[in-house]
Amino acid sequence: MGKKDKQPKPAPPPPEEEIPISTAPLPLLRMDARGLGEFLELCFSDKRLLELCGELRLYSPGYRIEAMPPDQVARMLADEVREAKDAQQLVENATREALRNPILEGKPMTEDQFRDVLELFTGDPLQHIARLAWRSLIDDDEKLRELTPSIVALGIELLDAPARAEKPRKPQLSADVQELRKKTEEALKEAERAAKERDSLREQLAQSRSETVARERTLAEVREELGQVRGELTRASAEVARLTAAGEGRALSDARRLADENRSLSERLRAAVEDRDRLRDDLKSAQRPAPAAPPPAAVEEDVLPSAEEASTFLIPIFTREFYDSIQRWDRRMQRAAFDKVSLLARDWRHGSLRALALEGLPGYYRIRIATDVRLIYRRGEGNTLEILSLIDREDLDRYIRQARTR
Repeated sequence: MGKKDKQPKPAPPPPEEEIPISTAPLPLLRMDARGLGEFLELCFSDKRLLELCGELRLYSPGYRIEAMPPDQVARMLADEVREAKDAQQLVENATREALRNPILEGKPMTEDQFRDVLELFTGDPLQHIARLAWRSLIDDDEKLRELTPSIVALGIELLDAPARAEKPRKPQLSADVQELRKKTEEALKEAERAAKERDSLREQLAQSRSETVARERTLAEVREELGQVRGELTRASAEVARLTAAGEGRALSDARRLADENRSLSERLRAAVEDRDRLRDDLKSAQRPAPAAPPPAAVEEDVLPSAEEASTFLIPIFTREFYDSIQRWDRRMQRAAFDKVSLLARDWRHGSLRALALEGLPGYYRIRIATDVRLIYRRGEGNTLEILSLIDREDLDRYIRQARTR
């Protein structure tokens, strides 16, 4: 048999061209915390949401973030974006990388086109809706910008549909298109009503501004008259002072002479009192008996606190969260924290503790450890104290927000 002819290897397929990332604005802060959380849930997978929280070092005290529902993870990430600029920049870059660009960027769109574009999609339908929400968010028409919450809500309904675990997302979107279009039309009607109310409010605002201008003009005239009256009052006061100055010369001279005499008598009286007190001390010293021998020193014994002191003592309970929180501080700060806890257990009303209740968290308190360090604790049942965390003062607001979600 002859050698078989070698078949040429097929050429590799050309690499798929990557969609460039758009530089269009992405105003995430135009959405409220809830809407932003739902938008991020459409943009990212559950794994990517956890990765972003890990990059920002977000955590929920007492809970494992991996075990939290995706909507709570997205809401916690949205709260951080609205509070911190570094989180806003990180999430904005990640969103651009995930969505690449808004739908029909730079082209004018109408309300009907927004409805029709729901049926025209490729790839992930959830990201398609997120790209459409991005396009609505940056539209020049305010009426179209008001569609953003409705578009995001439709995506969340699609995400939570019962058939999500059984069928692929793309066929499911086709089955729900009619319902989505119906809800979109209702949202458009609501937007039209809101636009009419806005126009009515603008007319009322214009009328109110004209009335304000008239009041300000009247106020300016009254101020001018008041200035003239004050000037006349100043001139009259100066004339009265000039007329009374001539008759006050002799009275002033007599007052000064009497003041000098009063000071002289006061000095003589003070010297007499000092002599009297000195003579009394000498007399007492002469009459005082000789000092007796000091008694023998008492034998020191162990003294336990009284029952009254023991009744006010609070038992501190150190939590795992507290031991985790003190790892970031040096030995001096750790020693100071335990000293304050000991004082807190003995007398929680002590003035140096500066104990204050945390607003919005019943039963939570903080005490001052150092200039920028605070200790968080909670009053337990009976005579116990639950020591929670040693934090920086700048992290206090973040701790309160996270504690509310527990």
